[in-house]
Amino acid sequence: MRNLSIRLKETVHIACAADNAYVQHATVMLCSLFENNKSNQVHIHFFSADFSQINIEIVETLVQSYQQKFDFYSLDESIFKDCYISNHVSYATYYRIVIPNLVQLITPKILYLDTDVIICKDLLPLWQTDIGNCLIAAANEPSLANNARLEIPKEYEYFNAGILLINVIDWVSSEITPTLFNYIKKHQNALTFWDQDALNANLYNQRKKISPAWNQQGAFFELSKVALLEIYGKEELAEAIKKPAIVHFTGSSKPWEYLNFHPFKYLYYQYLNQTVFKEFRPQTSLGTKLKYQIIKLVGRKIYSNFFRVIGK
Repeated sequence: MRNLSIRLKETVHIACAADNAYVQHATVMLCSLFENNKSNQVHIHFFSADFSQINIEIVETLVQSYQQKFDFYSLDESIFKDCYISNHVSYATYYRIVIPNLVQLITPKILYLDTDVIICKDLLPLWQTDIGNCLIAAANEPSLANNARLEIPKEYEYFNAGILLINVIDWVSSEITPTLFNYIKKHQNALTFWDQDALNANLYNQRKKISPAWNQQGAFFELSKVALLEIYGKEELAEAIKKPAIVHFTGSSKPWEYLNFHPFKYLYYQYLNQTVFKEFRPQTSLGTKLKYQIIKLVGRKIYSNFFRVIGK
């Protein structure tokens, strides 16, 4: 009689974090993840300091509808009291820095995903990335301006923290979470990009670089090709722009807003229509609709320059 062996699927552990204001966008992200990872076994670890019971149930129901595992972690927001926030960002952006300590008994690594992303491809290749002795894997941010501000040596590059493959065991043993909190408290009013700055300032030399296709950022469609090629290789940039594995709606303008012109905005609504929020459409005025049509016709740069001139 032949010996038959069954190979168990490897579980992909996903961490995401949000406050109540982002429940809709979290469900859209998760829907895109499940629709494009149907052959994977996924365990969702969801972190929040203020999620209502109704919102927890909304997310859990979605996860379970795909026969995947869900755990919710309730955070004490008071631990983030010394963290600087501004503009469109809330304390939720800092949730990610406590995640490794809370999952260390469950998984030796975890893939953190922002909730303003759309998953377009199988995440297993990213999950199985060998990061060696590094603490994290992340894609470059399309900017050269942050190193001097954070006193990061020139030979290192600034990374975006919206998608992070985290070495949980080494993170915890190296006491990264308290190190980050101490840094944030000390530099409270100097963090232009919040916890992302703190992560870069402390982990710039402990990061494995991954392809920008795993983190296609909004600036890819705003900066010149010359500027982008200072950060990325020609082929990897082309792949990230045309065939991204993850679309990340970085910046203050989001696809759920009427005046958003991201070329992959349609993906947000494609997956939104498969969630309990499928009836959502951004509210707007006649004036905003007119503005949208003018920008669509002449382009955002011409529109902005015109009103800058007449406003002088």
